[in-house]
Amino acid sequence: MKKIDYLLIGPSFPYRGGIAQTQNEFALNLLKLGKNIEVFTFKKLYPKFLFPGKTQLTSEEKPSNLKIKINIHSYNPFNWIKIGKEINKIKPKYIIFRYYTPLLALCYINIISFIKKDIKSIALVDNWTPHEPKFYDNFFNKLFSKKIDSYITLSNKLALELKIKTKSRVFSGFHPISENLPKIISKKKARKKLGWDPDIPIVLFYGLIRSYKGLDNLLRAFANPPLSLSKAKLGIVGEFYEPIDKYQSLIKKLKLEKKIYLIPKYANMKSTQLYFSSADVIALTYKSATQSGVIPLAYHFLTPILVTDLIGLKTPILNDKSGLICSQKPNDISHKLSEMLIEDRKEFFQKNIKKSVKKYSWAEYSKQVTNFIENKN
Repeated sequence: MKKIDYLLIGPSFPYRGGIAQTQNEFALNLLKLGKNIEVFTFKKLYPKFLFPGKTQLTSEEKPSNLKIKINIHSYNPFNWIKIGKEINKIKPKYIIFRYYTPLLALCYINIISFIKKDIKSIALVDNWTPHEPKFYDNFFNKLFSKKIDSYITLSNKLALELKIKTKSRVFSGFHPISENLPKIISKKKARKKLGWDPDIPIVLFYGLIRSYKGLDNLLRAFANPPLSLSKAKLGIVGEFYEPIDKYQSLIKKLKLEKKIYLIPKYANMKSTQLYFSSADVIALTYKSATQSGVIPLAYHFLTPILVTDLIGLKTPILNDKSGLICSQKPNDISHKLSEMLIEDRKEFFQKNIKKSVKKYSWAEYSKQVTNFIENKN
């Protein structure tokens, strides 16, 4: 049996969301590089009481040509021993653990404890310091870092943080654009299918709704001039991971009922195509961020992007001139969005995105990562 080059451990199919989708893309591109790989994912990821959404599973089809074992139980110690034995049996050269929450630290640490020492353990880190921190985060991160040989990332900001906090080798990466996204369709056709006004400017806020993403500031921006004096509307698309009443009350208080399209549910790829094709601008008014999977989505659909002044968000926007950067103040958000909705400005940003998309391929990311891990650079 041919030896496994890379074993990827973390959420992948049949789980939904950006972490799982990018795990699938990464695995497929390692295959294209000629690497022999396997993917282990979870049969149990979170207990139901810890998961705020409606379902953890996707309705999308399984990625073709990808061998995925659904075999890890994140909170069953007996399972960790079994997984360790299974890894020793297949003897991968490298294991890449997908690490985005300290809640996975105990599972990963114990699996590593049961595997042979000559197998290198690498962490692909999405977040090191959680957006909604808990008292145990630093403790678990430190324990995990003692078991990891090196790190790979999706942003310069996170790479810098890891270099400081772990003193280890870190690959400073970028967030690639998915290769399997649906094509852009005409704005007129997309809005007709959604029942959205065909003639007015529309700003899109997309993704899971959590406090750190700053939707409250974006809503207040729509109540501030010059945006409040325009015909622009705001499309809010995403499953709420906090009480929706908080935002419904704010919309009512600000008298924005007629300026909001509210779709409080998780968006699959088919509906994502409609939302992004309908939008004039994507707004990421986050209060904290390491990176965002919304930016590569916006690049694919050639949609200009407004981001707050956070290193994890603004780097590609500055480098590519693909949008504008604002503060977290509603007044500034209002002014910047109004500027971006001017037709000439929109066209300027779209042209720059077209020039930039080739830089953010999964093929290039995977090539750079394997060179880093295998010390070829």
